[in-house]
Amino acid sequence: MHLKLNTFDCFIISFNICLVLGQQKPNNVCPTFRDYFNMVNNSKCWYDFAAELTVPEIIRNTGYPIITYKVRTEDDFHLTVFRIPGVNNNKPPVFMLHGVQSTSGIFVGLGKRSMAFQLADAGYDVWLGNYRGTEYSEGHETLNVTQKEFWDHSVDEIAKYDIPAILQLIRYHSGSKGKTIYIGHSLATAAAMMFASEYPQFANNLVSLFIFIGPAYKMTHMRSPYRVFFPLFYPALDVTGYLNIVQLLSRGYARRLTRPTCMASPLTMVACCALLNMFIGPFTDIAPETIPVYFNQLPGGTSLKTLTFLRESTRGNFRKYDYGPGKNTFLYGNSTPPEYDIKKITVPIFIIYARSDWATTKQDALYLYSQLPKSVQAGIYGIEKLNFNHNDYFFGRNADKLVTKPVMQVMEKFLRRQQNAYKGNSEVLVKKKSLG
Repeated sequence: MHLKLNTFDCFIISFNICLVLGQQKPNNVCPTFRDYFNMVNNSKCWYDFAAELTVPEIIRNTGYPIITYKVRTEDDFHLTVFRIPGVNNNKPPVFMLHGVQSTSGIFVGLGKRSMAFQLADAGYDVWLGNYRGTEYSEGHETLNVTQKEFWDHSVDEIAKYDIPAILQLIRYHSGSKGKTIYIGHSLATAAAMMFASEYPQFANNLVSLFIFIGPAYKMTHMRSPYRVFFPLFYPALDVTGYLNIVQLLSRGYARRLTRPTCMASPLTMVACCALLNMFIGPFTDIAPETIPVYFNQLPGGTSLKTLTFLRESTRGNFRKYDYGPGKNTFLYGNSTPPEYDIKKITVPIFIIYARSDWATTKQDALYLYSQLPKSVQAGIYGIEKLNFNHNDYFFGRNADKLVTKPVMQVMEKFLRRQQNAYKGNSEVLVKKKSLG
């Protein structure tokens, strides 16, 4: 059988081919640094939408449903929370919160291998938070991001207002599924401990388990050479506040400058990664094809006042913001800020650390675990791989095996123990009733 095509048919076919080719996205990731030199016409390279899109777009393009919520805090900030609805009513909600200068994008950057998507595949109701000052949470009732008053917040406010606001939002929309499992990275672990130590009963009513990845407590063993700059944060706050340019150093749109710079060539990619790794650890598990995704998410924005936590923690302090003797006395009743007492925490805590993490070190993670009340020590797990640093928990090529898999095992074990305890209590109650 011979197929005959007239001129019109040929035109239609040619048009459709051109349309399809025109819709193809240009290559933006490559498997090696060398391949980036001729990325455009390199058959080894390909297009990854996670290197260009926002978090909601990444979730949709990966094939998952998404619901976006806006929640207002008690001090009038507007936070954005993304939800990947769970399909299993027997699985509790899981709240994931990022560290400093990042966003919820860290949980979805590796495609189907990302922790958020693997949790969703397991049936969990996944909630991705973005605390104040990040690019997804730049709203306020009366202030805008160009005003220095908007950026006048520290980790204290994230702990006091942001975390409970989001946790109550989750409870409202998925209360029948039980209490939330909180997965925090870096600064999100510090904020969680501040919240849970200041309001232990409130935290216990909302959270069943904390999983701290790269926990930030008293980081006295931080190996980053950048720690020599931490004392400059307070003077920088004074100067930028006086000149009213604090937003220029705080907003997430700084990425619009860093991304083109760092992605300009393979050489600048390597240079940017090296500069960043001096802070988080020199040996990384991030694959070359993930680096464009990495710089699409970082930096995500935060206040300079929040960054002062780094100075305090490396000095062995885990306390409220230091305003100076005069204002401290007015606010706290003492010339020095009060410490957060983690002995008051009543929610179980499981800790994951990495041996080669320069920011939140193994020594500091072990020290934190030793300081927790015995009643909340739910376990500790270390990643001994040498080339695995602070951001490899979510961007590393082995993140799904070394982090996500253990996290899910911890959660399943914890939930089974809860179910068994509930069954045991129910049986005891039935026996008491029958005896009565």
